[in-house]
Amino acid sequence: MSILQEILTWSESLPAWQSDAIARLFAKGAIADADLQDLFALLKAEHGIPDPQGRTAKKLSADQIPSAAAKDTSIKVLAIKNLLHVNRIAPNQRLPFAATGLTVIYGDNGSGKSGYSRVLKRACRARDQSESIHPNAFLPSDQISNAEATFEILMDGVTKEVGWVNGKAGDALLSSLTVFDTCCARSYLDDEGDYAYVPYGLDILEGLAGVCKKLKFEIEVEQAHSLPDTTSFLDLAGDTAVGRVITSLSRRRPNMLS
Repeated sequence: MSILQEILTWSESLPAWQSDAIARLFAKGAIADADLQDLFALLKAEHGIPDPQGRTAKKLSADQIPSAAAKDTSIKVLAIKNLLHVNRIAPNQRLPFAATGLTVIYGDNGSGKSGYSRVLKRACRARDQSESIHPNAFLPSDQISNAEATFEILMDGVTKEVGWVNGKAGDALLSSLTVFDTCCARSYLDDEGDYAYVPYGLDILEGLAGVCKKLKFEIEVEQAHSLPDTTSFLDLAGDTAVGRVITSLSRRRPNMLS
């Protein structure tokens, strides 16, 4: 079982807001301020504090992470073709890849290189999912739909075609392919300026620990602002009937006066 598969299994035992945080970390690589506020609201909702915006947790799911190919299985991409709603890439086109060796794809700016790479990253569940697939900006809005593509795959010497639609769970076969670019790179620098390697997936745990630390700070700030001001009652305190009643008051259990 891969690290990511183990994290998925482990996340199923976590509170919903923590699984949501893991899903965001996997998709974006970092937690933005807006994400932190969403998670804070989800955390409070799980403890009985309603969220005015009604936000719900979106847990990490199996279709978000790559699946490991069976041992000794050979999987290669021979081509990507029939792209729809991906930038202004013309329909019915086929981009081939060499079955062996290195394939170099080049072209002018705007020729579609990034469009193809984004499709690859989405379909193959690459570590970085921050880049959106843009439709043809020159089409009317009622003619725009989810991006689509067809992959020609060579698996153990047998060719097959696999369809993909953005936003829908794709074939697990595609997720066994690895896609890497500069956005997927994860380099860490320590205080002395040395590079430190973090195994693929374990940075999720580091990110979750950071989220918990930030939410702890948010809770402490909110608690500090919510503490009642009792200075107005100091003059009433003492060994008097009123003072004894004030002393017996509790935030957990109301005092019952007869």
